[in-house]
Amino acid sequence: MNLFFELLQIAVGHRTQFSRQPSADDWQALYAQAERHTLVGIAFPALGILQGEQRAPKQLFMQWYATTEEIRRRNATLNRKAVLASQTFARDGKRSILLKGQGLALLYPDASLRMAGDIDIWVEGSRDDTATYLRQFCPNEEVVYHNMSFPALKDVEIEVHFTPSWFNNPVANRRFQRWCKAQQERLFAHRVTLPDTTAEISIPDAAFNRLYVMQHIYRHLFGDGIGLRQVLDYYYVLREGFDEAGREATLQEVKRMGMARFAAALMYVEQRVFGLEDRYLLCEPDAKEGEYLLSEMMRAGNFGKYDARIVHTAGEPKWHSFLRITRQIWHLVGHYPAEVLCSPLWRAWHYVWRVAKGYR
Repeated sequence: MNLFFELLQIAVGHRTQFSRQPSADDWQALYAQAERHTLVGIAFPALGILQGEQRAPKQLFMQWYATTEEIRRRNATLNRKAVLASQTFARDGKRSILLKGQGLALLYPDASLRMAGDIDIWVEGSRDDTATYLRQFCPNEEVVYHNMSFPALKDVEIEVHFTPSWFNNPVANRRFQRWCKAQQERLFAHRVTLPDTTAEISIPDAAFNRLYVMQHIYRHLFGDGIGLRQVLDYYYVLREGFDEAGREATLQEVKRMGMARFAAALMYVEQRVFGLEDRYLLCEPDAKEGEYLLSEMMRAGNFGKYDARIVHTAGEPKWHSFLRITRQIWHLVGHYPAEVLCSPLWRAWHYVWRVAKGYR
């Protein structure tokens, strides 16, 4: 793993060479790890920095280059489609905020190199009103607590959010939902122009992302796992900078929502993997918790796709899925007990709530 972390640190500008000469097998392993964590495009600039015998083998370099060019094309497409989705909602009188993804890519030195996923867009209005509006176009899509799929544009997955995210812990969730609602009006006014587009779109600002992106990483630990791409997103969120008042405001909310231990672990991972400078830390890193969190991330890969503990069986009964997920996250109970212990209660409530609301 050390060579892989060194490659990422070269890519983000904290190193200029490896501590040792990678072998041909090492290079294949480096590419495989970059794929596991959807960091192929982000790592590619490092190949141009390395000199002499530390350069990548030519055939692998060309494979890396071809994949990176595809990432660039995909980003250009998603930028245009994100603006189109926002404009579509605006024409019907609904303001929206683009979450994560293409907005976070603007924080990178080269926005076109971040691996694009789907489009997450937070639309103004209540859940019921927004779901009713969307079902005019896609009547068969299921509604869950925080979002609904909106398959309106070709070749692009769109998730329309009623709220940015949630916690399993009901106390933390209530606090988080109130916090998000209080930020929304300010975020509507935070307008940017994405690459390859001409129209403005609303995205979260630095203060919102310092809590929200951390919470997104945290939540996925109790779902399908999380990889290093999201940690790199948060690295660039932190490097936007903040004053002492901004740091304290974020930390206060982190503590209120029960993420203090996780925040200290995440600060360790940011330094261990990407070399984040001390001045951008939100709090003192916790090496023990951080090593545990990092081991979970390296085992899982991007959204847990490589974690053998996470098994999705076709046609799995609901009760079986319920028990499987409970067992799947139980190893986290000693680290984040509130979220783990509240998870089965949340999922049971969510099922009953969806049936009662007619969302199934």
